[in-house]
Amino acid sequence: MTCGKRTTARDNPLPLRWQRESSTVSRARFGTFAGVFTPTVLTILGIILFLRLGWVVGQAGLLGSIVIILIASAISLITGFSLSSIATNMHVRVGGAYYMISRTLGIEIGGAIGLPLYLSQAISVAFYIIGFSEAFTSVMPMVDARLLSTGIAVTFGLLAYVGADFTLKIQYLVLMVLAAALASFFGGGWDQWVAPHVLGAAESGGVPFWHVFAIFFPAVTGITVGLSMSGDLKDPRRSIPHGTLAAIGITTAIYIASALWLATHATTGQLIDDNLIMQKIARWPFLILLGVWLATLSSALGSVVAAPRTLQAVSHDRVVPRIFGSQLGSATEPRFAVLVTTVIAVSVIWAGDLNFVAPIITMFFLNTYGMINLSAGIESFVGNPSFRPRFSVPW
Repeated sequence: MTCGKRTTARDNPLPLRWQRESSTVSRARFGTFAGVFTPTVLTILGIILFLRLGWVVGQAGLLGSIVIILIASAISLITGFSLSSIATNMHVRVGGAYYMISRTLGIEIGGAIGLPLYLSQAISVAFYIIGFSEAFTSVMPMVDARLLSTGIAVTFGLLAYVGADFTLKIQYLVLMVLAAALASFFGGGWDQWVAPHVLGAAESGGVPFWHVFAIFFPAVTGITVGLSMSGDLKDPRRSIPHGTLAAIGITTAIYIASALWLATHATTGQLIDDNLIMQKIARWPFLILLGVWLATLSSALGSVVAAPRTLQAVSHDRVVPRIFGSQLGSATEPRFAVLVTTVIAVSVIWAGDLNFVAPIITMFFLNTYGMINLSAGIESFVGNPSFRPRFSVPW
């Protein structure tokens, strides 16, 4: 008995017609690499890596930045373990983290988490687009950043309205460009070494440690993008653990290596003042620009595909009006939720800049991660006989 949460009252307390509608959303189109690993890696290795990691190293110092990376990655890894445990105990359908929490702790608690989770994903769309515009206007200053961001948000909303297949297919190209950009970064700077500032500028009146942490933390929130595609995976109980944990391990190593390289190839002032310091160090600077452009755009595209699926799952459980789960004639896409997500993204774009949005995303995701870990911990601690995951984790 691999799934103990299959009773009507607990697993899906909905009328039969809603259960049928919910079950038809599972399309089973993507495997581990395309559906989980690739979108997770591209979201993690995006805007923070290219535009804010140098600032983090400059503010917190080499030692402090590594501590920040390790703390954030540890939170992500523990949450990845919890996700893997819950995912291998049930048939995961549309909704990703929301579905897991609501089927473990109940619809009431799941609904309280589902809405903040959706908002964090919707705000992430704006976050990544703002990052792209910041990088783009650094070389094309005559372009209005907010108008550019608005145009991209609307375009991506249209792409998500049409379908998710295209958005996931182009990520293979982005992954190759990202690999080339990292190779260019580590291939440069061999003739320009500096003594790293171990403690950083914060010791002399800079930005406080935990504020720097709040700016960095959105870097590790990419695990929810792959998870949100749960309803489209061929085998979510296999793909979610394998894809998520592999992505966390690889990206953590890349972040630590990048922090070390930045600290030894630029002064504290350069790291703090120049958001594109990676471009100055790289062997082929254009690849860094291309990498940050494509990585931020792919992250935004992944989020604009993932967020509506969370809202759709919340709607199926009647936490919000059922209209939010409407597919408006599509066989696979939650089109009404896509429209709502696009409106939210555009609103956030006009509300503030990158440093304004990042701490908001951090608060939302920390809340969600905490509830995911609480769900897995409670089930394991109380010894629920129906909680028998294939991926077992000590409570």
